Formats: sequence, structure tokens, C-alpha cells
Amino acid sequence: MATLGYAYCVLHDMYFVDHNDRDRHIQSSDDHPQCHICDRRFKDRNALRNHWIVAKYHYYCADCDKHFNTAAGLEYHIDEIHVGGDDSDDEEECSDESEHYDGWEDDRGMDRYPDGVPAESQAHKLGVDDDNSWEIWDDLDYEDQEDLMDPSEPSLDDYVSNSDEEVDEDDEEHLTHHFVCPMCEQKECGTICTTLCGHIFCAPCIIGAYKYTESCPICDEPGEISDLRRIYISEQ
Repeated sequence: MATLGYAYCVLHDMYFVDHNDRDRHIQSSDDHPQCHICDRRFKDRNALRNHWIVAKYHYYCADCDKHFNTAAGLEYHIDEIHVGGDDSDDEEECSDESEHYDGWEDDRGMDRYPDGVPAESQAHKLGVDDDNSWEIWDDLDYEDQEDLMDPSEPSLDDYVSNSDEEVDEDDEEHLTHHFVCPMCEQKECGTICTTLCGHIFCAPCIIGAYKYTESCPICDEPGEISDLRRIYISEQ
């Protein structure tokens, strides 16, 4: 029987003393998905996609599940497919899809951005020397000692009157379960993180903010990427 540890591998149903120990297991296992660019392995496909989005020299569109060879190619793709393009001279060259070939968006991106893509489009990217400890964190890991308590033991919540937390039925209609990132204002975010100060952002935005400012964009509370915790927001 496995001994309960701090980190858990869902794929193999195994426990480890910490996430570094689990990460060593992941890197040595052929069962875990592998990044074809940097050869690192990840706990699951979702973690791998997040890595492709955030890592430097990885140019990936999560909406289309498509890779590009250059930042210019990705930027061109986003402009044309997801933003809607512009009124530049590229309108004529995009009219004939039969001329499309592998890497055509990279070529046209280099033509459109000969001096490089806008700096803000790559601001969230992290290099190998940056803090990438968030990549080996898992939502099933134990964040607090309280999570390790025997569930049969009463918690602080058991002593709180439920009447204080009840929501009036009239007010319930006005509650929203939608999340909009306060930085990019996107409504559909693949990965959502909370800071230690309690503010919520999409992962690329807050990772980029911590990388360059080391503080929360809302309250200026100091923070690090390793402090971030992934959360799920459901619609009811």
C-alpha cells in the first residue's frame, strides 16, 4: 500500500514526498507527455499545453492546438484568425487558401513584422533561468497542513453558523460565476490562478506580471510565481 505523501501522480496512482520527487518520476517515465521542443515531460496534457503557452521559444495557439516556428508566425495567426486581421496589404495575399503550405503563416509573419513582434505579445514568456516551479505543481497536492487532517475531525467551519452564509433567493439570481481576467479582460481563460493576496488572474497574465514587477497588479502586494495556485471557477 502506498504511503500518503505530499505530491500525487494521477497517471500512476503514486504518492511522493514532494513535487520535486514527483517531477523526477515524471521525467523518467515514458507515459507522461513530452514537449517536442525542450524534451521535458509533464504530469498531463494540460500542463504541457500551459508550458507551450508560457515558455520562451514555444509559439503555440491553444485555441487551434497549433505550433508555429516563429513568434511572428504566431502573431500573424492571431491577428488573422482570432482578432480578425487588419486593412493592410495582406488582404489580397490571404484570399487564396490553395496557396497555403506548411510554414506559410511564419513567412507572412516575418513580412508583416520585419523588426520583430510587439514586445507585449511576448511579455508573459519565461526562459529556462526564470522561476518555472509552477510547472510541477498539481491541484491535488496538499497546500496546507489543514488538508492533511483526518476528515472525521471537526474543522473551524463546523463551528460557524450556516445562517451567516445563507444567500437570499432574490440575491442569488444576481450572483455571477463568470470570470474575466482583470489584466487581459478575456472571459475564456484556460488556466486561472490566485495570488497569496487573493486576487485572480489568468495564468499568462499574472506570470508575466510577477516576472517583471514581482507584485500584484491590483494591490502591489509582493509575490512570486511559485506562490500562485491554480483554481477552477464553475458556472452554476
